Amino acid sequence: MEQPFSRGFLAEAAAFSLCASPGMCVFFYIIGVLTFGIPRMCIHIREGGCLIMAKYSIHAGHNSFVPGAQGFIKEEVVNRQIKNAVINDLRAAGHTVYDDTDDQAKTQNENLAAIVRKINSHTNLSLVVSIHLNAGGGTGIEVYQPDIRTNGVAQRVLNAVCAVTGLKNRGVHTNSSLYVLRNTTAPAILVECGFVDHQSDATFVSTHTDAIGRAIAEGILGSTITSKKSRAASPKVASPKKEAAPSSVQTASLLRRGSRGSTVKVVQQNLIHAGYSVGSAGADGVFGVATEAAVRALQRDSGITVDGIVGLQTQIALSQALRGGLAVVPYPGHIIKRGSRGRDVERIQRALSLSVDGVFGPATKKAVKAYQRRHNLSVDGIVGPETWNTLF
Repeated sequence: MEQPFSRGFLAEAAAFSLCASPGMCVFFYIIGVLTFGIPRMCIHIREGGCLIMAKYSIHAGHNSFVPGAQGFIKEEVVNRQIKNAVINDLRAAGHTVYDDTDDQAKTQNENLAAIVRKINSHTNLSLVVSIHLNAGGGTGIEVYQPDIRTNGVAQRVLNAVCAVTGLKNRGVHTNSSLYVLRNTTAPAILVECGFVDHQSDATFVSTHTDAIGRAIAEGILGSTITSKKSRAASPKVASPKKEAAPSSVQTASLLRRGSRGSTVKVVQQNLIHAGYSVGSAGADGVFGVATEAAVRALQRDSGITVDGIVGLQTQIALSQALRGGLAVVPYPGHIIKRGSRGRDVERIQRALSLSVDGVFGPATKKAVKAYQRRHNLSVDGIVGPETWNTLF
């Protein structure tokens, strides 16, 4: 049984095809509710007809304090880009969408609880979608659900993402033990968008977040999104001479001091993961002085024009800095401790929002110990492989 999705969309289709006036629209909507049971739909009456809209909760799992799967790319970075694309497309199609991602919790339990708390604060949700990436040496896309209520939408989302990525279809799985799926009051699915530790998966997914987000949104709706408000397809990268808008952050203009919003926040998160501090406020979605300084430092390190503006060349440089090849900054192969000097120390200092001088002194050691304590690591003030891989 696929309540409320298959019947809800049947009723929606009936409303579109049969409504010739607002009065008839209300009549057919009431019939749809009584006959098919679509309590999670709301109705927007427009001149000459109607449109039945839905409310969705979308979130990306994990955060910078509670990292997700790590490999060629970082789950908590790429899944946010996909999440932003899903939200943008659903909103462009006229639906109400809540972003219930948590960026503040310091432990896994706190992170999961915060996400569920946000989701359950909304009423009449049609669907909750949790965006994740996988790890463990496999390949492909899979979708989890807590029970069979969501069979239809889960299968649509899975098929759509597999079609756009060409990756292996690993199926829809019913699993009632996953915390978010188990504890949300609305129907929920969890989408695993490829494997971070499989190079082909990671390469494709990290460079096609817009397309994957669109596929998820269309799978949710069961229809193609054609709204003029919807984002245009990401432009191809072709040796630009000038700064142009970055495709992977889903923005139509350059980002500079004074810019605000989710695209700025994604850039800030990427800068932090690449080892550049964006200030004590962290990734707050506000392109201020500290974020501009981080962008300038990245540009200087990358040998490109230093102007503090994020365009295509800077986005490419940021991707390269993130990856060291693809996305996780590799451990340098030696411990870094008090008395160490050089670029690795500078990277640590930027990540910890310290003054950058490349010298591992008392202040850097104190900040490292505080970071280790927050992340339940061995507190010794020494950056070894465990601390490095958590930090970057």
